[in-house]
Order: sequence, then C-alpha cells, then structure tokens
Amino acid sequence: MLETYFSAPKMLAHLRNGPSGSFIDGFAQSLERSGYRPAIAVRYLRAAAHLGHFVCEQGGTLTDINLAAFHEHLRTCRCPRAKGGRRNHHTTFGAKNFLNFLQQIGVHRTNATPAIQSPEPALVVSFQHWLRKHRGAAEPTIRQYARGATRLMMALGTDPTGWNATAVRRYFLERTGHGGKSSVEKLITSLRVFLRYLAVQSLCQADLDKAVPAYASWRLAELPRYLTAEQVVDLLTACDGDSPGRRRDRAILLLLARLGLRAGDVAQLRLADIEWKAGTLRVCGKSGYQVRLPLPQEVGDAIIAYMECRPTVAQSDRVFLRNIAPFRPFLDGGSVSLVAKRAMRRAGMVTPVKGAHALRHTAATQMLRNGVPLEQIGLVLRHRGVDTTAHYAKADVNLLQQIAQPWPEAL
Repeated sequence: MLETYFSAPKMLAHLRNGPSGSFIDGFAQSLERSGYRPAIAVRYLRAAAHLGHFVCEQGGTLTDINLAAFHEHLRTCRCPRAKGGRRNHHTTFGAKNFLNFLQQIGVHRTNATPAIQSPEPALVVSFQHWLRKHRGAAEPTIRQYARGATRLMMALGTDPTGWNATAVRRYFLERTGHGGKSSVEKLITSLRVFLRYLAVQSLCQADLDKAVPAYASWRLAELPRYLTAEQVVDLLTACDGDSPGRRRDRAILLLLARLGLRAGDVAQLRLADIEWKAGTLRVCGKSGYQVRLPLPQEVGDAIIAYMECRPTVAQSDRVFLRNIAPFRPFLDGGSVSLVAKRAMRRAGMVTPVKGAHALRHTAATQMLRNGVPLEQIGLVLRHRGVDTTAHYAKADVNLLQQIAQPWPEAL
C-alpha cells in the first residue's frame, strides 16, 4: 500500500523496517480510505515513522505512546531519521491520526481512568432516558439538561424530597452571577425541565420549577432578524463555483432560506429522506416530529449538483459531509451554522445576526409577504403553537404602517 505514496526503495525500506513498520501499510490504507490528499498522506506517514522511532528510543513500545512527550521532543528534534517528519502541524496531526489508528485496531491501550470521573446520579440517568424516550430530545440537549441536573443535585443534595423553593432560587442566583444571556436562558430551561420531571415522578414538591426566576425579556418584543431578498441573492452568489465545497454550501443555504429548516435538520438529513419522485423532503425535527415538505426545483437542482461531486469514501447516508479529509458527516447543527456564517463573510454582509437561524427567519418572512397564512407558515416551520409563528407577523413594516393608528396628539 505504501507504493501508492512512495516509489524510492530506500524510503519504503525506512518506513517498513522501523518500529512502526508492522502497521504502516494499514495506516496508509486508512488514510486513502478517508480521502486524504497524497501530499498530506505522505507527511502523515513520515510522522508515524518518526513517532515509532521516538517511542523506541525512549524504551517503550507502540502500546504506550505518549503524544505529549513526542510533541515536547519535536521542539528540539534533530533526529537523523525524521525524513521530513519534524516540527510542523502535519507532524502533530499525523502522529495523532496514527495513534487513533492503533487504538482502532487494538494495538494501543488507552490509559482511561474512569475512577477520576464520578458517575452521574441514578436520578439523572433516568432523567436522560426519559428525555430520550418520551421527549425525543437530541443528544446535545440531553447532555445540557443532564449537566444542569447533576450540578443541582451536587449543590442541594441527592434527595429532592427535601428541596424547597428558597434553596432552588438561591442556587440559581449564585449560578447566574457572572453568566451571559445565553447561558442564563439555558440554565433556566434545564432546571425547570428537571424539576418538572421530578414532580411528575413524585420525587419533589409540586410546582417547584416555578421557583426558578424568568429571564427579563418580553415575548415578541423584537422584530425577527432576517435577510432581505437582495441579501439572499448576494449570499447565494458567494457560493457560485463548481468546487464540492461551493456546491455543498449553496445546497445548504437554499434548504435554510427556502424551506426554513433548522441547522440540526440539515446536519441530520439523509439520502433516504429525499423523495425525488414525489418531490418532497422528509424532515424529523424536535421531539421526533416528522413532516414532509415540498422540495422546490431550485433546491433539488442544488442538491443534485452537490451529489455529483460529493465525496464517496465516507460510509454514510448523510447528505452533507465535511469538505476536507477525513470526509465524514457533520457532528451537529453548529457545523451547518458555521457554513452560513462563512458564506455571509464571503459576501461581505453586515447583519444583526449571523448563522443558520437568520435564514430560517428569512424563509418565514418571505412566505408571509407572499400571502401565506400564519397557520401554513407554522406547519412548514413545525411550530407547536400559532403564537410562535405570530412573531413573524411583525416582519412587514410597510403593512403595519398602513393599519397603525396615529397618536391623538398627531391629529
């Protein structure tokens, strides 16, 4: 397999006869399978050989590699057998990838010490199971709620039957002393959900969740933050091109701006969710709520254009993948939102908010201005109540000016 990247017999002998030689061909095959460019793979293979020699000279074996010690060695490395694998970011990443490969094939033993990390309380474990089974919550949401629940139990005790409103409120105020708006709102949500779960299970006082104060904000007090039609055109123009990255970004932005999908919806979209013959798209959003949305021609064409050059090395049915090796699906909606932010930066746009959710607001605003009723907008956006959709009714400022009544003094 090494012959794919090296042709000189001397270099091939150097790589295969070293301490890493028994696994170097398998590592090369793994790099090719992951889609790494030959120039990068060559540097990673040299780094793997360098790492093997370093471990051997330290009196160890490949079963107990210490990456921190190897990185420290690279600061002053003068190894005659480094062969281009000295200090640079490719050496660092190459050594890390080689270590991951050894762990995958069972050669390297992990030095995990779970005793250092205390296990989660049994109540928190059952809380996570309830969120996953009955609420259909996503894993990042479950981790966030479980983290808040664990800290609450560490502060107030493991027996919720003894908790009271004063203790809960004091804990909340101590936790939010230095937090920003986003962290405070997340804490409020996680604590209230956990306390409601405990109350339903008769494990704490009823209505104890009301002891968590609300954040000082007024519902529907702000205008939705959206892009104009001209800005959407500029944003899509910034994704023009035939490269896989530009085609992928254009398809993602069209899904966000035309259908109002959430970033997580796009990240989790699978090939089987696209029903080409029916011209629909199956979306599974929050709480496992599934809907079928019409697939516009423009959006379908953009997805097909991306599929023509989509990386094929990844064994995944997700539609959108990373654009650089290793090719794999997005971890979560944050990666999709980052695609939108970078596109806005390329377009030179100055907007009040950046990210995927601005395009969701844009889709709702455009539907409203085209005369789509709020009930139908709510179905497309998968809102649970019309009050949430009503937030977009304030988007058409010109229409509001026609029906607004003047102040008496103006008469």
